[in-house]
Amino acid sequence: MRPDSIVALSAAVPSVLAWTHASESEFREALTVGQPRLVAFVDPTTTLEPEWLSTLDQEKETLMSIDCTAESKLCKEFDVISYPALRYFDGHGNMKPYRGPRRSPSISSFVKRAPRPTITILDKKALATFPRIDDIVFIAQVNSADGYVNVLYETAAEAYQDRASFGAVKTSGTTAVVCYNNRDEERAMLSDFTDIYAIPNFVKGCMESLIGEFTRVTESKYLQPGKSLVYYLAVTAQERDAYVESMRPVAKKYREFLNFVTVDANEYGDLTLPLGLPDGAFPALAVQNPVYGQVFPYPADAKITPQAIEAFVIDISQGKVQPWDGIRLAVPSAQHDEL
Repeated sequence: MRPDSIVALSAAVPSVLAWTHASESEFREALTVGQPRLVAFVDPTTTLEPEWLSTLDQEKETLMSIDCTAESKLCKEFDVISYPALRYFDGHGNMKPYRGPRRSPSISSFVKRAPRPTITILDKKALATFPRIDDIVFIAQVNSADGYVNVLYETAAEAYQDRASFGAVKTSGTTAVVCYNNRDEERAMLSDFTDIYAIPNFVKGCMESLIGEFTRVTESKYLQPGKSLVYYLAVTAQERDAYVESMRPVAKKYREFLNFVTVDANEYGDLTLPLGLPDGAFPALAVQNPVYGQVFPYPADAKITPQAIEAFVIDISQGKVQPWDGIRLAVPSAQHDEL
């Protein structure tokens, strides 16, 4: 990464990160004035802090945080058993938990999504605009003869309403559920409801990002035989987001054969060892073939661009790149430019 990029990134992050927590009395008063609130129940060591403070700049009137080490009884009252726990209170006695990504853009999207009903009933005018209202949108077009689909759809909507928007409209035609993945600019349709799990499986699948995040929770999914993995390890969320935006066309092109994932190098820096990458030299990239146990580290002195990565995976498939021999490389004297 260039030095000027580091300066720009530093300027975008607050120099001092500090929670400003509400007391129990302030919290209870806020819930009685009829104003919606998104409340973070946290402990002082939570990693949510920088993302929360970034969201606070945009949603200052809505966000509030509670220190559960100081207000343990209050947190117990609201069944907070792990941190951070995010809960949306609509100001009228109703609460919605948030189980989505702890990233500022995702939290901001939830703040906008939460006031809407679980399923928005659409008229002709709303049907034209609703598909673009959120990153992930589902619209059920249900024929009156297929009332059972409404029940299954509502169950799925209740489970995932914190991470996607759901709408419904009556139709005299064929019943279908349409997914609009605006994040990856993709659209999918489900019209076969013979399997009772068809709708939840469809919803879950459509919500998955084209370029996912590799964590301890998701590794079993990504390490299934059949596809090679392209790992991108970077320290900052900004670097990983920029990579996702630039690599999306390549990931779409090779999705049948490759899974592209990002890795938080702060949390999973130990992955450099099995991937044959030098310690501490980020951003970094490697390709892994789980079937044959082969790893192909991307040259540490090469630029990471969509064109270069596409050429790299093509060369691997054609046998032009040899798998890692188990000898780890030293940290290069100057890290490569990214994108």
